[in-house]
Amino acid sequence: MLKYYLANRGSRQFIEGLMIHCQSKNIFGWLTGNEIIEQVNKGRINIKPFTKEQVNPNSYNYRLDSTICRLQNEVIDLKIPDVFEEITLSDEGYLLYPDECYLGCTMEEFGSDYYASLITGRSSIGRKFITNHMTAGLIDQGFNGKITLEITVQKPTRIYPGVIFGQIFWFTTVGDANLYCGKYVSQSRPTASKIHLDFNNDS
Repeated sequence: MLKYYLANRGSRQFIEGLMIHCQSKNIFGWLTGNEIIEQVNKGRINIKPFTKEQVNPNSYNYRLDSTICRLQNEVIDLKIPDVFEEITLSDEGYLLYPDECYLGCTMEEFGSDYYASLITGRSSIGRKFITNHMTAGLIDQGFNGKITLEITVQKPTRIYPGVIFGQIFWFTTVGDANLYCGKYVSQSRPTASKIHLDFNNDS
């Protein structure tokens, strides 16, 4: 099979055949910007709204949604749901403070049954000493929705709705996937931790 596709290199058949060959040999990789566009056009990656201007060489820029939530409880208990104040960002911006905990989310909805993905920061945001996600970087196959961001700052920092806040990239996986159907599926706003449900399930 590989010899056939090497003989037809440069064609779309060659690319698709090479991808099949790589998957059969347990070879996996990280999608380029051009391949992200291709997979969006094929409906294998969902980005809503989608714009080519946000495509990078190896990732896609996500924007900050206009709704954020500020943690209000003084003590965090894994068995108890947290309490948040919901804040709507205006075009004049909103000032975040150190020692406060905020949840935001992407303006875009993301999802794929075919690729896993990771969210990460953006150098221009990192150089403002903003952490835009703590540990929840992996997006499983089967998830679809807005991605919640855990936001902290080192100095009082004004943020604005719609700012490019970070980037997401996709990679191929090896083996049959069990699509995600967990407690954060189809979220459409900043979503607080539901870890307390894990304790309920154990009881």
